[in-house]
Amino acid sequence: MVVPSQIASLRAALRAGLQGLTAGALLLASCQGPALANDPNPVPKVPKGDPAMTTAFARAAAGLDGFLAKWRNPPAGAERFSVKIGLMDTPGAPGYAIVPPDGDGSTAGFVEWFWTNHLRAEGTGFSAQISNEAEDLRNVAFGQTIHFTRQDIGDWMYFQNGKIVGNATACPALAHASATERRQMKEQYGLACD
Repeated sequence: MVVPSQIASLRAALRAGLQGLTAGALLLASCQGPALANDPNPVPKVPKGDPAMTTAFARAAAGLDGFLAKWRNPPAGAERFSVKIGLMDTPGAPGYAIVPPDGDGSTAGFVEWFWTNHLRAEGTGFSAQISNEAEDLRNVAFGQTIHFTRQDIGDWMYFQNGKIVGNATACPALAHASATERRQMKEQYGLACD
């Protein structure tokens, strides 16, 4: 099962973003804080190979060049740039492995998706800080810096004049939530899912 840590973190990320915090981890698996710690809503578990999530990852990949261009040279009103990375626990150092969104499905471990903030270019790759607490993984933590490549990015998002741009994986995750949770998230955050 892929755990996007998305519903509870969506709520926390948007609260953090709307409160003006600089955590670039927005929507779905984002900022740790009291809102996330006290959130009673369960996180939907999205099965590996879910067709809607696979399509969302492809849509995010198709728009990644445009996102990176805006991140490198932000237009007026663009802020809080964030990327989503899949991780799984491993026994050896550093204690986790990065799982790309287009993996061949042979990943035997439990994959959890994390939004990050403080995105930086490093050589031919990137680094960023994990911006939410793990739901199930034991070897990663809020604020931990991870290093990854472009191919490891599963989704991206930012705010443009207060509106969310990107976050292709939100609606597929909501498809695995209860009807009440879907309605609440759509109403509260203006998500327009098919």
